[in-house]
Amino acid sequence: MKHLAELLESELESAFEVKDKKSLHNYVTILVNSILEREEINKRFLEISNEIKLLSETVKIGFEHTNKRFEDVNKKINILIWVFTIWMTLFSALSVFLKLYQ
Repeated sequence: MKHLAELLESELESAFEVKDKKSLHNYVTILVNSILEREEINKRFLEISNEIKLLSETVKIGFEHTNKRFEDVNKKINILIWVFTIWMTLFSALSVFLKLYQ
């Protein structure tokens, strides 16, 4: 960036009548620093954007695993309800059968 500052200072000095070289140098320094700050901000913004995308993917995968787990638990509960229903039906039938043949 030092080269850019020197180039800008030289070009401005050639293009305009310079009354105060120190003022011109300060202007160019402020301009170059502003460009550097903007580049740093853009770089940091891109890094944060990539981190947010990664976090979003991680959360999405987490929800998919959670949904799978809920589906597995739901299947097991449905099987248990089915087994319990059959057991109760058999128990009721056995109870009726025993009352009939007592």
